[in-house]
Amino acid sequence: MQFDKETQVRILRVAADRIDGRPIGEVDARIAHIMDMHPEFEESWQLGEMAVYPQEINGQIVNPFVHTVLHVIIDTQLNDGNPEIVPSTFKKLMDQGMTEHECLHGIIHSYADIHFSSFRSGKPFDHLDYQSRLKALSYDDVE
Repeated sequence: MQFDKETQVRILRVAADRIDGRPIGEVDARIAHIMDMHPEFEESWQLGEMAVYPQEINGQIVNPFVHTVLHVIIDTQLNDGNPEIVPSTFKKLMDQGMTEHECLHGIIHSYADIHFSSFRSGKPFDHLDYQSRLKALSYDDVE
């Protein structure tokens, strides 16, 4: 999943389907599940295209679109087992007593930090740095 217009349209469609109670296809069910993890974004999704812009939610500036895309990226890595370090890190964090959502956010934080710094500097994503960060990630880092 990319941070592009096609993805915006898809995520906004899933959000509208959820809001209107329409059935959600199997392919989009993971997006809907991620939206279910974030009830604080519900009002944002009702804004339609405005949900792709940063907003103040619960006292923090958040971009619901970007946050959801990051969740989908990590969810895909976890389910595909690619890179292998993602499911092993997820399991390690779960074994340390974290919730599913806390584990995902810990991994998302590492991925997003590398992704956005790479993007800003015009460099490719550093997979070795990602692997190294996930290998070192622990419950104490995510709290």
